[in-house]
Amino acid sequence: MKKIVAIDLDGTLLHSDCTISSYSKEVIAEAVKNGIMVVPTSGRSFRSIKNQVQDIEGVKYCICANGTLVGNIQTEELLHNCKIPQNLVYDIYKEVKERHGFIELYCDNDAYVEKDTAPIIYDTKMGKDFCDSMLSTDVIGLSYDLLLRRGTMRINKIHVAFPDPQELREFAAKTAENKELIVTFPSEYNMEIFPNGCNKDVGIRIIAAQNINTHAATVAIGDSDNDVAMIEYAHIGIAVINRKIMRSVSCKFHNLIIGSIRSDISDNGKD
Repeated sequence: MKKIVAIDLDGTLLHSDCTISSYSKEVIAEAVKNGIMVVPTSGRSFRSIKNQVQDIEGVKYCICANGTLVGNIQTEELLHNCKIPQNLVYDIYKEVKERHGFIELYCDNDAYVEKDTAPIIYDTKMGKDFCDSMLSTDVIGLSYDLLLRRGTMRINKIHVAFPDPQELREFAAKTAENKELIVTFPSEYNMEIFPNGCNKDVGIRIIAAQNINTHAATVAIGDSDNDVAMIEYAHIGIAVINRKIMRSVSCKFHNLIIGSIRSDISDNGKD
């Protein structure tokens, strides 16, 4: 029976410049050779995750868009595809546009951004490297208004950002009133909206069932609000310590001060 290790990307595996160190890639490849199923897990799109890990031999599955999608990196087959109720999507889209915020729409394997709103992400304080990395795999179009109004474009997750944290909090509070949705906060400048009942823990359950694994064989590692569900679900949950996740994760779970699981496991002098 293989162990499943689900590991978050931003803030956990990735460096601040949104890259995975060569040493971390070697460690993951070695783990895979030894029968451990390493599963990249992120709020990012399938396309973005695949771009990050495609050169690591043996990595097969990924949990994308906060667990609303589970995909096979090698075949691009989707094992799980959960959508936001269509009647809610257009209202969120319209209000973010009216507030002049940044909005990124996750639909199946890709994330979509409109050309006029893409630059807004750089007005937040999330860092140029993160913004460049995120947009590098996005599909950039002129407008998705008509597709959303007609219901042709079915959405898994909505990523919203505002340069003003207060405006983000106000919009988030209003959105969170709808019990069909989950709202999480990767930072004080951005929020993620996805269907209630879909989260990264769901992705772990699906991959475990696909490979006849038991709960006892699951490990989850993450650092942020959107990692809490999988950390609490896994047999061993590891929270990369920061103040936000300490407020969120129940103390009965493993909260290991591992400083920087991020690729700089570089206490060993590796890059």
